[in-house]
Amino acid sequence: MMRKKTAVLLVLLVLAVSLPAQAIDSRDLTDYAASPMAIAWRSGDTIYVAVVNEFTSRDVYRIEIYNTQSRSPLASREVLVPGKCILIEAFEPRDIKSSAFPITEVMIYKGYFSRTIKIQEQAVFLTNDFLVPANTSFAVEVDLESFMRGTSRGRIVVDDEFTMFYNRSGGRISVTYEPGLDYYHSNIIEYRPPRLILTMRAPYVRDVDLLSFEIRHRPAGSWRDEYMMGPVLMVYGRDYTVLDNTKGGTSGSSSGGSGSSRGGLIER
Repeated sequence: MMRKKTAVLLVLLVLAVSLPAQAIDSRDLTDYAASPMAIAWRSGDTIYVAVVNEFTSRDVYRIEIYNTQSRSPLASREVLVPGKCILIEAFEPRDIKSSAFPITEVMIYKGYFSRTIKIQEQAVFLTNDFLVPANTSFAVEVDLESFMRGTSRGRIVVDDEFTMFYNRSGGRISVTYEPGLDYYHSNIIEYRPPRLILTMRAPYVRDVDLLSFEIRHRPAGSWRDEYMMGPVLMVYGRDYTVLDNTKGGTSGSSSGGSGSSRGGLIER
């Protein structure tokens, strides 16, 4: 009996070491794609949330921020989103109550319907924008040091193509590797961290869709691959307008103030 418990403990320890904290998986992708479609990500100390109003009339949504333990929101905000628009909201540290636990989830409310989505971290994958217009090229950089987590030898395999959640059309992933060494003379070598850059071109979409891909890592001597899903990006068509509520105006939590209205389109 003691051997069985030890074996189970070893398996759990292996999983805890091999799987990155807060990694995105297929269940999170399904949550992002549910109506109303929404994604969330962290950049520095700021949490960004993008909510899609897929209908032609404007509607009210409530956004709440949660940590891993709290049952009450650390921040709450109501937004009015015009039809056929994607609204980007930012929650800065001053907008969020202090928390002793990691802040990992966002809850989206529309009327009586609600669902929880995971906040994407940029610890391994670095991208300039989580919202990508259709038919445009973009790049995602992989932090190899964080991805390999100290292993000196192994193999990394990037998906040949990315996938779209609702549309069958995908696209090729081009891989560029920069080793980080520049040789100038017989006695001068400049070095920097190696870079792995993935370049893609978003396909044509009429409405809004989600783009995703995976990378596999097998350290030398390991008998299995470790899977990690890349960042989930929102691809939108020309019929949609992106309203970035994070630039200009007054930013603040709706629980503490009235906020601002930009041209009568967005209200808090």
